[in-house]
Amino acid sequence: MSANLTQHDNLLLQSYYTFSLLVELKNNNFLESNYFSEMSFGNPEIKRALKDEIKIDNQGCAMLALYSMLVLPLEIVQKSYQSEYEVIRQFLETHTRNTQPTSADKKPIDFIRHIRNSVSHASVEFRENDVVIFSDYNSKIKETFSTELSLSKLGEFINRLQQVHFAYVKNLQSKES
Repeated sequence: MSANLTQHDNLLLQSYYTFSLLVELKNNNFLESNYFSEMSFGNPEIKRALKDEIKIDNQGCAMLALYSMLVLPLEIVQKSYQSEYEVIRQFLETHTRNTQPTSADKKPIDFIRHIRNSVSHASVEFRENDVVIFSDYNSKIKETFSTELSLSKLGEFINRLQQVHFAYVKNLQSKES
């Protein structure tokens, strides 16, 4: 990518590429590699925890993915990719459960806005081997929201967000050509 990128473009790409690096480290069994085993950590407990307990594909990594592909780009990307986000909203509407909005209006639930707010305010809870729970509360208008997404569908949700990023990057590349 060239120096013609805006600060926003650069931020989105760097955060997404950093998350992609984590995915590739996992895909290539980095924690099992000689390189990792020979690495020196300033705090050896972190190395041990990564290898024995936490691994790469953990709750924190899921939060990084959601932050880099949902929180950061939404304001910049959503207007240009409304149809893609509508498909994601429909996916969430289909695959979430125990959804509890307390909005007075009868409009379709804005799952993406609520989940984005949940992630950006760290109002996310993981129930082990079950679901991720997203919660959002707006005290100004007394609106609450909560929904659960099966952990088995979390990867697909992230993958759908990733498809928007692919389209975004492709669009940036075509502008440079």
